[in-house]
Amino acid sequence: MAGIGGARRLHHVFPVDGRPPRVLLGNLEPMAALGMSRVLGDLGVRVEAAESHPAAILEQAVSLDPDTVVLGMENASSRELAHAVVQRSPRTKVILWARDESQMEVFDGDSRLPLRVVPAKSDALLVELNAGYRAAEGA
Repeated sequence: MAGIGGARRLHHVFPVDGRPPRVLLGNLEPMAALGMSRVLGDLGVRVEAAESHPAAILEQAVSLDPDTVVLGMENASSRELAHAVVQRSPRTKVILWARDESQMEVFDGDSRLPLRVVPAKSDALLVELNAGYRAAEGA
């Protein structure tokens, strides 16, 4: 999480008019969820909830309709859950995030295959969160 914390310079990319980006954190390790929640909150992102059980994550994704759901890439059920979230909440982007920040996979309603991102810097998660928010803003 140290790398994401260094990405605070991206704060200006989130719009100040209208609602802030909304994110659901799911099945991340507790310390990762806490750190990510804190960093995202500092950047003006509204963390809607943090869930760990797949059924609760899916239920929250459908009822809250967040801009983005972040799932832990290390969790065996994450890929299947990502497909379920995109199917039931097609405007929601799902990011599988590796705890070591070495890679991400991005799922959205426009594609059945995820986009694999190997970030040069840890800013990649924030860039994807912002891109998902901008897309939802235009919908």
